[in-house]
Amino acid sequence: MKKVLLALFTTVILGSLNFSCNLIDSKGNMSSADSLAIAENAPKIEFDHESFDFGTLTEGDIKEHEFVFKNVGKSPLQILNVQVQCGCTVASKPETPVGIGQKDKIVVRFNSLGKVGVNKKFVTIYSNAVPPQTVLSFTAEVLAKQTADSAQAILDKAKKVLK
Repeated sequence: MKKVLLALFTTVILGSLNFSCNLIDSKGNMSSADSLAIAENAPKIEFDHESFDFGTLTEGDIKEHEFVFKNVGKSPLQILNVQVQCGCTVASKPETPVGIGQKDKIVVRFNSLGKVGVNKKFVTIYSNAVPPQTVLSFTAEVLAKQTADSAQAILDKAKKVLK
């Protein structure tokens, strides 16, 4: 009796393993048909534009831009994470899923303090969409802020040249 139960138990375990192996190949990947079906029903994120130019700013200016997007997929879109390139940039994301056909936004704020020159920054959006990453970018040309000290230094140099 013990041998029969052991044989039955072994058959059930092996049958279960065989079934699960048919869903996943030897490298741990799903079949291409299953992957395709998941991709077809996945959320898809579509931005109005993926880059923005703040133009010319004066050092210390803080500017904001909204990157508007729409879920053009077939299931709810969840923004999982937003990563910015440096501490001069802050980005906010929707905290709730974005429904099929709905719009929302990623708000990016750039602080130009200490960023004199031409700046190109990147913001990476991680989501449950296909593809799972989207990279947004913005540019800004930051001009140095004229201070009383630097203006005085220019006047002093001019006086020395004229002497």
